[in-house]
Amino acid sequence: MTNIEVIQLALRRVGLSTTSTTFKDGARSYLNLATKDLASRAKWFWLFKESSFTCVSSQRSYSLAADVAEPLSFRNSTEDHVLVIWSSQDLDANDPDHSETGDPRYVSIDGINSSTGYISVALYPKPDNSTDVIKYRYYGFVPDFSSDDDSNSLDPYVHPLLQPALVFGISALYKQEKGDDQGSMVDKAEMERIIQRGLLQNTTVQGNRSYRMRRRDSMNGGAFDFKPLEGSLS
Repeated sequence: MTNIEVIQLALRRVGLSTTSTTFKDGARSYLNLATKDLASRAKWFWLFKESSFTCVSSQRSYSLAADVAEPLSFRNSTEDHVLVIWSSQDLDANDPDHSETGDPRYVSIDGINSSTGYISVALYPKPDNSTDVIKYRYYGFVPDFSSDDDSNSLDPYVHPLLQPALVFGISALYKQEKGDDQGSMVDKAEMERIIQRGLLQNTTVQGNRSYRMRRRDSMNGGAFDFKPLEGSLS
């Protein structure tokens, strides 16, 4: 569904005009509240995403995508190797004047870009070419929608199975505003029913994937390690 379809469905449930700018603006504000409520319920599989940026020679800092909430991993797909995430203090300690160039092997989270508000990262060493593509995985968030987004699909932000929950979430908030507490509770219950169904599906999306404890000498060793001492086994 598109944003405006969700908004108009909710307005019809409330009994309000679907063409009134005032009512649509109010429903859009409630849409933003409902999507944030929904996104906070779980680590939704549909908010795990991937994006990329291309290195610029001698440029250290890069902004990530607008909807990045948590950067998860980075890799140089051109040179076929991963980038290790480390702190900005480590970067400063290894290269105080940030002058070293070469094939980037490390990436640090630099906070927020003051101009865009997007998360900014720094590469070390600074790239010495403008051809390498850095791909990264991240957990996203749902941004606020404006009237400019009315004709856009909600699919990139909310899975279609859960979009009906937004209709009932908007109508519940609107009915509460209008003093229809009973109607609001009915719609709120319907919203919760759909969310519970989505939470169940969220736990099964990995299919028959099996999980096992990693070895200490594996590339992805964890914090828990077991190493038998010589002579302790017979």
